[in-house]
Amino acid sequence: MTTDTSGGPAATRRLRPERVLVLTALAVMVGWLAVVLFWRDAPFALTFDDAFYYFGIARNMAHGHGSTFDGIDPTNGYHPLWMLMAVPFYAVGLDDTGAARALLALQVLMYGAALCLLASTTGRAISGWKRLHEARPDDGNRLAGWCTALVALTLAAAAGNPFIVKVFVNGLESGVLVLLDAAVLAIAARRRGRWLTGEATPGRLATAVLLGLIILARTDSVLLVAALGLWCLAEAKPLGRRAVRPMLELFVVPAVVLVGYLVSNQLQFGIWLQISGVVKRAPLTVERAAVLAVVALVALAIGRWGFRRTMSGRRGQPRFRRVSRFVGATAWYAGFCVMLIAYYQVLQTQQWLWYYCPVVLYLLFVLVIGVADFVEAAVVEAKADAPATRSLAPVAAILLVPLLVGFVLELRTFVDPHLRSIEMANRDAGQWIAANTDEGKVFASWDAGVVGYYSHRSVINIDGVANSNEYYEAGRNGELSRFFADRGLSGVVNHGTLVDGEDSEIRAFIGEIYGSEVAARAEVAHQVPFVYSGVTTGSGGTASGPRTLAVSVYQFIPS
Repeated sequence: MTTDTSGGPAATRRLRPERVLVLTALAVMVGWLAVVLFWRDAPFALTFDDAFYYFGIARNMAHGHGSTFDGIDPTNGYHPLWMLMAVPFYAVGLDDTGAARALLALQVLMYGAALCLLASTTGRAISGWKRLHEARPDDGNRLAGWCTALVALTLAAAAGNPFIVKVFVNGLESGVLVLLDAAVLAIAARRRGRWLTGEATPGRLATAVLLGLIILARTDSVLLVAALGLWCLAEAKPLGRRAVRPMLELFVVPAVVLVGYLVSNQLQFGIWLQISGVVKRAPLTVERAAVLAVVALVALAIGRWGFRRTMSGRRGQPRFRRVSRFVGATAWYAGFCVMLIAYYQVLQTQQWLWYYCPVVLYLLFVLVIGVADFVEAAVVEAKADAPATRSLAPVAAILLVPLLVGFVLELRTFVDPHLRSIEMANRDAGQWIAANTDEGKVFASWDAGVVGYYSHRSVINIDGVANSNEYYEAGRNGELSRFFADRGLSGVVNHGTLVDGEDSEIRAFIGEIYGSEVAARAEVAHQVPFVYSGVTTGSGGTASGPRTLAVSVYQFIPS
């Protein structure tokens, strides 16, 4: 009998759980990389319209036009790290769908790296299936192989699910955030809650840089750094003055990054915060403040429970010792996830899938590590006179059948052409604008991402998320007519429901800006009809289910 380096008996090194799980993570990555690179419609099936705000601004930056989407007004409606990563792709000559595909491929690689961190963390937690080998010394190698296979299948079915992939691979900031957050979780699991004493100065400084990058990846990660800071304050209490240096080493860098980012925004854009967050922010009422206060107390309770459990060294029940240890050491992150959900549900007027990237990532870690405990318990607790593999069959059914059914259902949804039709119709409209209008033509659109990106024209975002602070203030002060007139607005393009060949929402907007006479003279220059089966929102409310829509291009002469 041989022994692997993790301490448990093994037939060969190639059957080590960590190696199998990392290979599984790489297989998921390679599969999705092939989808992105070789499926023609992948850039429209994976992305959201907002991703093309990043692409359009990055293109303008690369071409020396500054931080602007419409080419007219500056904007900071994005998270800076992903934007900085996107600019070089346009600087080397990529554009349109080719650039979008390349950026999605980069995000698949980062997602794969995050999955490898998850796999490595789980493999170390498994630690050679020691308890299994102790309970079943005669056939431990074979049973360990089955258990490893079930954990690997769980990882593949969950992490490879198109719905989960789209949380992270979508052209938005969650594509880089997933890797950085996975690194923090892997470090937390390795240090077992001891951030001030678990590493020397170089390790703490490296972590500080990581925290700074996380803030730049998505600025709501300030909540993550704050949650970790509270944990470290609790850890620092018994250390006294000895905690000062490690605390500074961990948190000075992210604090400087945050202050630098805020000051940079104020100097460049005249606003401390991102305009996209300001536009979507709900008013802070007494009721909302009370809800947030209650949620904060819940998050603190979660962190306190995890801190006390981790620092006491309690192992917990053998059946779930791995996931219990992980959740205890990362309870501060769990508290952050609770606060993040509350932040978007209470203080933001819009809800989008990628907002919850950290939550989904954490659940993936807990699921895979928890399954390792589950399958081992099924073998160890099986009757001595019964084949252990038989006890794994119902466990495999409980775990894998729902995951596989979910995978199949989401795959069918993912390849449905009626879900990506809205972006492709906007692309077609944008390409028509590029071919049939003058370069100086100025349009406006509520969903300006795709159509603005492919039109290579000035398309002002009416929602304001990719616009300037001046636009935001003009809207608050009732001066949008002046704002649009100063910029020479002479067209509106957007998708909507047609009635007698007309998009009433677009014509009504023209009337609000320039008056009824201009609205009456506006002409429908082009329309791209399509069938869409997803959810849309507008002045008429929210709609879902298959229905016929069209992207309409209206042109007019303002007077």
